[in-house]
Amino acid sequence: MKAIVLAAVGVVAAVVSSSATVGRQGVTNTVNITKLSREERAKLKEVFANYEGGRLGRPGTKQGKIVYVNAQKRASVDLIKAQITEINKHLNYDIEIVEGAFSLPSPEVKGEATLFVVDEPACPSLLVAPENRWAMVNVAGLVSGEGEKPQFFEARVRKELTRGFCLLAGAQDSSFKMSLMGCKTKPEQLDVHADCRLPVDVIRRFGPYLEGYGIKPEKFVTYRKACEEGWAPAPTNDVQKAIWDEVHTIPNQPIKIKYEKK
Repeated sequence: MKAIVLAAVGVVAAVVSSSATVGRQGVTNTVNITKLSREERAKLKEVFANYEGGRLGRPGTKQGKIVYVNAQKRASVDLIKAQITEINKHLNYDIEIVEGAFSLPSPEVKGEATLFVVDEPACPSLLVAPENRWAMVNVAGLVSGEGEKPQFFEARVRKELTRGFCLLAGAQDSSFKMSLMGCKTKPEQLDVHADCRLPVDVIRRFGPYLEGYGIKPEKFVTYRKACEEGWAPAPTNDVQKAIWDEVHTIPNQPIKIKYEKK
């Protein structure tokens, strides 16, 4: 258990300090924490959580559901599922995909909010009706020019699905000029973006906006925290058992409170 605590202290120091070092044999390389990407920070957070017994979803925190309704055949379902996984990787919302249909002016909304994926040449690439809890991504508008090539088309679909989710979640634009959520008037403008990464100001808008729909993400805490709060399940590995025993051990000596003179 001592080794676990020492390792955890090392990781905490790395998070707190703007410059920290972690290595197999001790301090080896300097890492500027302030320059880490969101993905790298998430990995560092996961390392710390593992030293504390892993992460557990706090009961009752996840509320509401976002439903993707697939109403087209041009883009594969696996492509849509992959993009759902990617955008929800650090958000932890309840999101599912179902087969269905889309019809204007009043498509059937499922869950607390719905993103329709359609193939309608007469419709624009994106539509959003926030008061009716739905948005629409139209893949028919993504096949012009280079979009006729499968790799370009699939990349455009991933980016437009990301933009559709952002619109559904209340983030229309970003203060970063080169953001994927910037003004786009033709599908070719999607091709300049190498991937679907979003700036932090877009992501921060999701929570407060989706909460208005009644949608809240699952909140996670470490196994140690769950033990301290009294709702952790029985341990399943040596790390969790050591933490469980430490938290639940009854002191063999009475706690002494030292009187302090004022």
